[in-house]
Amino acid sequence: MEKSFDYLISHPVLMIIAVIVAIMILFSFFRRGLRLVLVVTAILVLYIALLKLTGGSTHDAFQHIGLWFKNAFHGITTLFGHLFDFLKSPKK
Repeated sequence: MEKSFDYLISHPVLMIIAVIVAIMILFSFFRRGLRLVLVVTAILVLYIALLKLTGGSTHDAFQHIGLWFKNAFHGITTLFGHLFDFLKSPKK
């Protein structure tokens, strides 16, 4: 692995190409993530419309959804926190 890093560092043209490819991959990931957020938002709006149409309680439904997102976000941040702590720990 170190040999490949040394090879990329010693050849600036290949390094630039690798950086461009990495940026393209990141933009592709973020674009797909944005599409997912838009789809989830559209589904949420349709769910609100269904609740209003049927006379359901939107307040209770959104409290439940908000609690689920809060727990999911807390779990993800805890996971990344442990991962970063592991990566920052000194090597023995």
